[in-house]
Amino acid sequence: MGGVSLHTGTIPSKTLREAVLYLRGMRRRRIYGESHRFKNDITLDALMERVERILSYELKIIEAQLAKNGIHTLYGQASFMDPHTLAVHDREGEKIAEVSADKIIIATGTIPRHAPDVPFDYEVIFDSNFMFSHKSKLKTLPKTLIVYGAGVIGSEYAVMFAALGCKVWLMDNNSELFPFLDNKIVQLLTDHMEKMDLTLMMGHPYKSIKVTPEGKGRLETEDGTVLEAEAILFSKGRVPCVDPLNLEAAGVELTGKKLVKVNEEYRTSAEHIYACGDVIGFPALASTSSEQGRVTARFALGLEIKHHKPELFPFAIYTIPEISFIGKTEEQLKKENIPYEKGIAYYYEVAKAAIAGDDTGALKILFHPDTLDVLGVHIIGDQAAEIIHIGQLVMTFNGKLDSFIKNVFNYPTWAEAYKVAALNGINRLPNKDL
Repeated sequence: MGGVSLHTGTIPSKTLREAVLYLRGMRRRRIYGESHRFKNDITLDALMERVERILSYELKIIEAQLAKNGIHTLYGQASFMDPHTLAVHDREGEKIAEVSADKIIIATGTIPRHAPDVPFDYEVIFDSNFMFSHKSKLKTLPKTLIVYGAGVIGSEYAVMFAALGCKVWLMDNNSELFPFLDNKIVQLLTDHMEKMDLTLMMGHPYKSIKVTPEGKGRLETEDGTVLEAEAILFSKGRVPCVDPLNLEAAGVELTGKKLVKVNEEYRTSAEHIYACGDVIGFPALASTSSEQGRVTARFALGLEIKHHKPELFPFAIYTIPEISFIGKTEEQLKKENIPYEKGIAYYYEVAKAAIAGDDTGALKILFHPDTLDVLGVHIIGDQAAEIIHIGQLVMTFNGKLDSFIKNVFNYPTWAEAYKVAALNGINRLPNKDL
């Protein structure tokens, strides 16, 4: 129970990230110096032990919640026999059950995309499930790592291993890193990557990836660049897990990218079958998929949808430092010809950051210069994924920029950055009296 999020994605990778931040003392280096460490010798076994402990705990919580709410669980591989009936098979392929229902929700998530010319062996060359794949043969942490694919997953692992002291190359065929992010946020992230001695190589399509006779991973780009490392992580996207479902028998249509096609009510081409989460595509985050699941269940049961605003879903990227944002970017506002102004608070201006020992980061608020409507909030730095929710609430209830100025924030706190940014923004407006 728990899917990719619990077993190979969100929970294990974020647990690993917290372990790295703590053991390498990264939140205290501004206070105690760049050489500060809680532990110098960090082993794979120690990290995996911590991950397994958290995974086991979270699994018990999920199972307890399902049992508490009277939800029956059945473990196996499901496939449609007809539009209302599923056959369930065990790992050996033996049918263990048939299940019929008036309404069915598909939420089968995704699996790593495998390029046919990449020889995944899970010892040197890994897919985006990486060290948490049940196929992984990794025995020790690699000292050198090539990450091909600078999307969310690839970038998160790249900075984690750079923080562990691993030499990392982060590569991609695309020329831009996170083109959907605010430019200022991307600039601050790439600056921090350079300080971590992480080599970022954008616009480098690979020509070949293979294992050398010496047991190293070898990547050659189309321009002739050759890199070798102890491990290669190939992280160029994920694909919907739909092949085993026999969707044709249910009359469920797919898009050209094998995503389950749904309407605004998350209903598929089969009227009684719904789909949600990563299997329907963007934004494909654990938080947004959970919300889609809640809403989909209400649609399926004929209940009123009281609050559902996908345009106000917050996003988080757990790089080091982490990133979170909501609403429009400057680039989008320019493209849509929407007037805007901005206010920025750098973490070094916030007392809490100095106290915590990590003043790398910034909080940026975009707002309408006349109405003061908040149009977007973009944060990079420690606790970004936490404090984004303050901006989310203000935007949800149509709050204005002056909400951050007229309200008192506890001091010292990370949240105080909102007031600093709002004051910075107001100061950019001529004759604005609050």
